[in-house]
Formats: sequence, C-alpha cells, structure tokens
Amino acid sequence: MKTTIIEKLKEYIDSVKVGLKPSTTAVYNRYMRSYIAPYFKDMPLSELDSTVLQGFVSNLSESGLSAVTVQAVYSFVKAGLKPSGKDALFDVALPKYSRQQVDFLTKAEQKQIELSAEKAGMPHQLYIMLGFYTGLRIGELCGLMWNDINFNRRTMQIRRTLSRIPSKDGKGTQIEISAPKSQSSERTIPLQEFLLEMLKKAKEDSASEYVLSLKGKHLEPRYIQSHFKRILKEADVRDVNFHTVRHTFATRALESRFDVKTLSEILGHNSATVTLDKYAHVLDQHKRN
Repeated sequence: MKTTIIEKLKEYIDSVKVGLKPSTTAVYNRYMRSYIAPYFKDMPLSELDSTVLQGFVSNLSESGLSAVTVQAVYSFVKAGLKPSGKDALFDVALPKYSRQQVDFLTKAEQKQIELSAEKAGMPHQLYIMLGFYTGLRIGELCGLMWNDINFNRRTMQIRRTLSRIPSKDGKGTQIEISAPKSQSSERTIPLQEFLLEMLKKAKEDSASEYVLSLKGKHLEPRYIQSHFKRILKEADVRDVNFHTVRHTFATRALESRFDVKTLSEILGHNSATVTLDKYAHVLDQHKRN
C-alpha cells in the first residue's frame, strides 16, 4: 500500500516530537487537522509534485490566512516531506507579507488603564503594571515565581512560560509550563523601585510559589485576557489584546530614547534587528521630531 502525504507528515511529527515543546507539537497537529488533511486527504506521496504544492499554497492564501501563517504551514510541510528525496519540488511561490505596524496604547490610555487596575486591586494591578513596565509576554508573566525575583539585586529572572495547549488525548486542554520562547527569551530584567515595592507587598499576601496567583493557584493566560477586557471597559479604553501592553512598553521605552540593543535584550528578541523592524513606527516619529 502506498504511503500517503498525511502518513508521511505524521511520521515526521513522531520522529521529532521528543525534542519539541508540547506546544510546538500541538501547533503541528493543528496544521495537520485544519489545513493539510482537508486538502491532501488520501493523496499518495508519489503524486506529490510542484504543481500540487503550489496549489496547496494558493489554497491556503485564498482561504484568508495571513502570509505569515501560510509560510509557517508550508515550512512544516517542507520539513516533513523533504526527507522523501523530493527536494526539487519545493521551489514554489509563497505569499509575501509586508511589515505590519504594531498596535500600542497612548499615554492617556495607559494612564486610564493603570487607574482602573489600581481600583481592581491584586492580582490585576500587578500583572498590568509588570506588563507596562517590563514588557513580559503573558505566558512569562503567568510562569513567574517568587524565586525568580531578587529583591537585593532588584532584578527578575525569566526562566519559564506558562500556556494552555490541547491535551494529549485530544479531549480538552491542559496547562504546559516550559522554557521560554527561545534562548534569548531567558533573560534578566532590572526592576524599578515602585515595582519592587508592589512585589514585596504581593509576596506578603501570597499563598503560592507563583507571583501571579489567586486563592493559592497560579493565574493562566486566558484568565488575564478575560479580566483585562473588563479593566479596559472600566477604563473606557478601546478593546485591545493584552499583548498590546508589551508593545506599549517597547514604544514608551523608545520614546524615552532607550537604546535599541538593551531594549531588545529586555524584550527577549533574538536580535536588535527584530526590535528595530517591529517598532519602526516609533523611530519614524523620532526622525520627524
């Protein structure tokens, strides 16, 4: 019986999943379930050619997926099928994506949110202020533990990220605690005095090993996202994703003439080039000023 494209890609996932984060394996399985299996179905690997692959890429683009997602799905397919000796078939035209300007909050919006967060109390004020003044990703905030905070050195170590992924049995979801996004994401961040005081107060009242907790249980990203929406409504600020808080931190830093190399390290980017590319809108404003 001929091996199908789907079978080959499943073999690839099985061969590499030992070295992958569970969240990455979950992403690959989602690609298979949502995009790859519905298109290729039972197509034998022997029928794979450049025309078929180009049709697959075009179908993804026409379905409304972003160019970034199309490229990510195709990269997975390419990695999984290349060992089959069909290297020459992978020269297909991929959609190009233009740099998108990141969204960020104005100073007035940020002030309103901070005031609403103060009224909401802990732990809401803590994760919002940490977000605005350290730029942590939401998973990094949730994974932050008290032993990551050095009150004497006034620093914070980023050692892990907490996320919710599909469970292994395919029924429901589960919490995953793993190393940060990349090697550069493991970093040390200096803390301002007002954040240290806030953290000291929170630690006195904490019954958990995690910095962000409620009734002794750590918070998770969807909890923060949900309650952040309520705070936005209370503050009468437009609806945005919590990741906008991270973008706002980076924007405020650059507005204050923070050097890009240091900012890149605090954000956990792979290089200053990534930071420059993502926050070019702020630098453009600097040019005008």
